[in-house]
Amino acid sequence: MSKKYTHQALVDAVASDMDSKAASIEFKVPASTIRQHRRESTLNIRAGRSSYLNSNEESHFVSLLQLLPEYGFDVTKTLALQLAAEYFESVEFTTQPGSKWLNSFVKRHSDDIIWKKQEKLERARAEAFTEQNRSGWFKTLKDVLIKHDLFDKPNQIFNADESGFSDKTE
Repeated sequence: MSKKYTHQALVDAVASDMDSKAASIEFKVPASTIRQHRRESTLNIRAGRSSYLNSNEESHFVSLLQLLPEYGFDVTKTLALQLAAEYFESVEFTTQPGSKWLNSFVKRHSDDIIWKKQEKLERARAEAFTEQNRSGWFKTLKDVLIKHDLFDKPNQIFNADESGFSDKTE
């Protein structure tokens, strides 16, 4: 059954001094919904199904996601769903969060979290490659070569970035 009342109608009905039956007729919100919101003051006044997490659990999860950019991670859909699954397990929920749950969560907390869409690594590298980064890299390289006395020993310099490793296990 779809809801046939607005969010504002629910807020007004719960806040009114009328009994739930009169408020139901006046604001066209089910009387049981009004009674439930009046009984449980911890419920957020929002239309629709209640969230899996209560407000404290959601606040805790939001604070976790807010920490990610400080450690160099972008908050992406994949990462948020993976962390949410682990968080649900830690609070002993048997339900697995999915895309619908995440979309609702994003809507509720769009102002609290910086959401990033994934972009190709090549574009990110191209935009991050500035003259300052380039010159800084060569300065660091020069300092390392001087520190370890490697200017005249090229046979002791090795490439150890991810491009030098094979992921095939044969």
